[in-house]
Amino acid sequence: MIISRPQSGKVRTRRNLVMSFLVGLFLVAPWVVLPEGSPLIRLDIPKRMFHLFGGLFIPQEGLILWFFLLTMGLSLFFFTSVIGRVWCGWGCPQTIYTDLFDRIGRFVLDSKYGKKDASIIGKYTVYLLWIIVSFIASFHWIAYFVSPYEMLADYLNLSFLSTTYFYFTLFFTAAMFIDIGFIREQFCRYACPYARFQTLLMDEHSWNVTYDFKRGEPRRDGKTKIGDCIACNMCVVVCPTGIDIRDGLQVGCVACGKCVDACTSIMAKENKKTLIGYFSLKQIETGDKIKWVRPRTVVYAILLTVVLTGAAIQLMTRTPMSMIAASNKSMPPILIPDNKIRAFVALRIQNIAPVEKEFQLSAFDTRHGKEILIRSGEDNNQFKLGSGEIKSFSVVLETQSLTEQELNEGYLPGSIVLKNSQDPDEKLEKKLSLSLPRK
Repeated sequence: MIISRPQSGKVRTRRNLVMSFLVGLFLVAPWVVLPEGSPLIRLDIPKRMFHLFGGLFIPQEGLILWFFLLTMGLSLFFFTSVIGRVWCGWGCPQTIYTDLFDRIGRFVLDSKYGKKDASIIGKYTVYLLWIIVSFIASFHWIAYFVSPYEMLADYLNLSFLSTTYFYFTLFFTAAMFIDIGFIREQFCRYACPYARFQTLLMDEHSWNVTYDFKRGEPRRDGKTKIGDCIACNMCVVVCPTGIDIRDGLQVGCVACGKCVDACTSIMAKENKKTLIGYFSLKQIETGDKIKWVRPRTVVYAILLTVVLTGAAIQLMTRTPMSMIAASNKSMPPILIPDNKIRAFVALRIQNIAPVEKEFQLSAFDTRHGKEILIRSGEDNNQFKLGSGEIKSFSVVLETQSLTEQELNEGYLPGSIVLKNSQDPDEKLEKKLSLSLPRK
């Protein structure tokens, strides 16, 4: 485990602002309840309902999930190719919480933090505070799946032992304590999949934490001044993963910028510009400006734009209701007097709007343009469903009188239409093929 030296500077100040915002957002978001009563973010897996920023989504909406995953993947490709490992250094929980754990350690042990001669009481105080932070973070992580208000009430009433989420919280608390407290940079260097393929996404024009080897090399040897690098090794001392940025881009570099601040402060004493900063490799080699627009970034940008456009269209045209219709296999359609067909259909309807709505059912013979009588047991085939509520029931369909020729067609293409009673334009249609029994 590496305990890096703290380092102040412009990059450190900016990272503090970004990290404070992200941690605050993470802790606050699960507690926010919108005016209509739905949570801002809740991935309710047992109920198979996902509340996201005022919208209610269900697993059957696979296309939206597909767009979401594509957006995340292409965003990773695009931003990495343009600005390097900005996620690792500025937004990754591994980096953020490692920094927070270090702050706690230094607050309690001061200069003894990370040293073998630190007091036992001080060490265990640090461990206790790390466990508390891990529990708080794990509690809020689980709060994205279970109501934090219900969890808090259970904890206050000491009735949490019979709940499933409590054991998940304990697991993530232990995992976070071990990972952030002791594994740390080993995860970034050997386990993180993003670190493995970052070099495939970046090129010589990517804007990343880079060492200016043209100015710095060869390094100072004793009192002999050759390059600008004075071989102080501060960039290594402050690195949270223990790499030497002067050796070039490495898997272990998380682009946190601590070496930038360290080199800036050292070079300022020499009245020179920093040797480590956010540059591109090509910029250092040739002195040219960064080439932001290049084939790699253009392709990623086009693909990301296409996917975002498709996602926007899908969300704007989305109908906030779900219906599954299936013919009852145990009760096939039958022929009744006046050459009418009676069929039995099982329906599963769900309101995926954030508010209660009233729905109405109707059915049609799509081949001949005739209405099909539908009996659902509800007055005028109308019923109300609350947000996320599901109604499963069977309905009876009865066609109008069919001619001999229509009866011999073998099957009858029909459709069941579910409408919002308050907004008839909001409707969902499901096709249904009814087999026609012969006389």
